[in-house]
Amino acid sequence: MIVAKFGGTSMADAKQYRKVAEIVRADPERRVIVVSAPGKRFSGDNKVTDLLYTLYMHLQYGVPYDDIWNMISGRYAEIAEDLGITGVKSELDALKAELSKQMDQNYLISRGEFFSAKLLSEYIGFTFLDAKDLIRFSYDGTVDEEETEKRIRSSCDPFGSYVVPGFYGSYSNGDICLFSRGGSDITGAYLTGCLEASLYENWTDVPGVLTADPRIVSGPKTVEQITYAEL
Repeated sequence: MIVAKFGGTSMADAKQYRKVAEIVRADPERRVIVVSAPGKRFSGDNKVTDLLYTLYMHLQYGVPYDDIWNMISGRYAEIAEDLGITGVKSELDALKAELSKQMDQNYLISRGEFFSAKLLSEYIGFTFLDAKDLIRFSYDGTVDEEETEKRIRSSCDPFGSYVVPGFYGSYSNGDICLFSRGGSDITGAYLTGCLEASLYENWTDVPGVLTADPRIVSGPKTVEQITYAEL
């Protein structure tokens, strides 16, 4: 089994979803897929997670939020339409109806990964597993590793194929808890370890660890080997 994680750039639009599907289908061992919320499609674009944080602040201060919500829901609707799938319309509608009530910040922010995973699972025909049912947090914000391992092992058939949203889990009372930004990588690592997968692949928009930021420096070299401490 291979656990593969795809970051925000890989989930930015329907074209990127198609690339992800090609990568997953290229190796039948890629059977646990972890995804981030959609990232930027182009320079000056917004990450969905950033939009969700902005939406939460609008809700907190009673500022009109329709424009922000339309930007968020529009991203998912556009991806679903381009891929020819029904998508998550009913769940988006349900979330919108809840916005006027007291909204938990962690829950709202986690919807970026949630909807991203829902769309991909439908598109590639894998089973959706909600991270809140897998990653268990203690109330001090640390991961309860024993309970998390038990939940992951009991939820994942060794021969099944799954898509899991990264970045969040839940407390024992069911409330959502977030990792720090970039935490989808940690979700993938826990799944890899608990399932004793043969490999953890972290897919992104560059072909490895580079000697410089390719958006700033032209033609940076790939670092062939790096220690954990250096990384």
